[in-house]
Amino acid sequence: MKRILISIVALAALCFTATAQQKGEQSLGLHLGYDTGVTGYKFPAYIGAPQKIITNNGHNLTAGVEYSYFVANNLRISASFAYGLQADSETPSYGHSITIAPGIAYYVRLAENFYYTPNLSAGFVCGITNNGKSASNPQSMKLYGLGAELQPLAVEFRPTRKFAMTVSLCSLQGVATEGKLDIKGTSGVDMSGMGVSFDFIANAQVGFKLYF
Repeated sequence: MKRILISIVALAALCFTATAQQKGEQSLGLHLGYDTGVTGYKFPAYIGAPQKIITNNGHNLTAGVEYSYFVANNLRISASFAYGLQADSETPSYGHSITIAPGIAYYVRLAENFYYTPNLSAGFVCGITNNGKSASNPQSMKLYGLGAELQPLAVEFRPTRKFAMTVSLCSLQGVATEGKLDIKGTSGVDMSGMGVSFDFIANAQVGFKLYF
């Protein structure tokens, strides 16, 4: 009986060690997301038109890859590259974006192989938005700037040593951009934009990771 108890304790310890987020562990991951956001663009006066601000109500789909490294037990840093597709049915308009961002996350063990993983990332954003094709409407906007995202309700389930699944139910996102508005008959108009979005479920993300 004593040997059986010792074997059970050793096995349990081995399982915990195999799935603990330990210093030196690395992972590669894929994540898919959806969010809704409101972005305001500030246009200076041009061709006799007054300064104005327009609002873009977007539906955004994102797909990205991420490399992570645990610098300490339960503390990881990461670098991600993501592509986004945005659409606004009211304008109508559509756009493409690329985000390159480092991040940091802390792991809190909630249950066997199940972790609460709030994380923060910030980095570079660039994109192109097409707003119309008639001579009286903007043709495209080229934007670049900085963005940040906080995911306060993120979790990770790691059923095996090599594989994990992640879910984030909401996020707080902010972006500050500058760029140029291309209009037929002009050399382009400088512009700036500010955007903030926060929604429960509407800013959701799922992902998969391979540890090594």
